[in-house]
Amino acid sequence: MFKDNWFFFKDIDKLSEQLANEILDIAKNSIKLNNNFKIVLAGGTSVINLYKILRNSKSDWRRWQIYIGDERCLPLQDNDRNDHIINKVWLNSSPIPKQNINFMHAELGADNGALHYEKMLKNIGDFDIVLLSIGEDGHAASLFPDHLYNEKKSVVVERNSPKYPKDRISMSYSRLNQSKNIFKVVNGSSKQNALNLWLEGAVLPINKINGYSEKVYICEDVLKI
Repeated sequence: MFKDNWFFFKDIDKLSEQLANEILDIAKNSIKLNNNFKIVLAGGTSVINLYKILRNSKSDWRRWQIYIGDERCLPLQDNDRNDHIINKVWLNSSPIPKQNINFMHAELGADNGALHYEKMLKNIGDFDIVLLSIGEDGHAASLFPDHLYNEKKSVVVERNSPKYPKDRISMSYSRLNQSKNIFKVVNGSSKQNALNLWLEGAVLPINKINGYSEKVYICEDVLKI
């Protein structure tokens, strides 16, 4: 029922520790080979512990290039923005150069923000890591079940999100799949239904993003199946 690339953890702390170690190892190797490391961050509460661990870890932070999978079209500093939470728990106190933090300008509005990020992503090649967390309906980033998106673009607009706010910006399936490593985090009993659907073979946003290599990290509290 479970694949070899699915890994199970007693709690989010154990999961986050292992994931942080994997990320730091990949970063070290990528910097050694390419002189940089490109990671796409996820929003949501499932990855907050991970970001706190990275905040207190060692790496050649000057070589990190930070991107984000999606953003909510809200004013800067709004508590519901993904970048606000990430900055608060990690990046505001990180030695990563500010010019290396490439977040979405969702405060410009969905269309202008998407156009800006599309230009930003041009010619940067494959990501080293894309982080994804699963939504209660199986969504990933701001790509939702049964919604259609323009796969010719790297960045797409979502105008009818099932959750607040309705307007969002997201990397597309095709752009998120341009990654050497995809890590998916499944945490919280509210994700049980989405996990069941995934295991039953339903086509969900979370299983349409696989990159060149994929690992799924699952907290055991979801496994009431």
